[in-house]
Amino acid sequence: MRGERGDDNVAAAVIYSAILLVAWAVIQIAVVLLGRGVALEAARDGVRSARLPPADPATAAAAAETYTRDATGTWLSDVHANASTDGERVTVTVTGRATSLVPFARFPISQTASGPIERLEP
Repeated sequence: MRGERGDDNVAAAVIYSAILLVAWAVIQIAVVLLGRGVALEAARDGVRSARLPPADPATAAAAAETYTRDATGTWLSDVHANASTDGERVTVTVTGRATSLVPFARFPISQTASGPIERLEP
């Protein structure tokens, strides 16, 4: 028909744009999940490094930040690790921000791990 010239091109542009948007969203979700996984493993690594006496929160925080820096490169930014102990348990929290593919969007990440301090008894 004469009035329908170019309909296929418009439909293709709309469909391909939607497919591209979905692919972009899937990649962003994967980046956020990757960042969460790395932050959790960094917190666990910090806990492992501080479980033996004397439990030192500074050592745990440094171990978590080192793990994050070595594992991610630029996937996580503004990474900070906080560690604390109550004499029985050590807790490490790693916070950061996942790389954003969406302009002006922020994806904060925070993961916590804790474990008991081992007691060495003769």
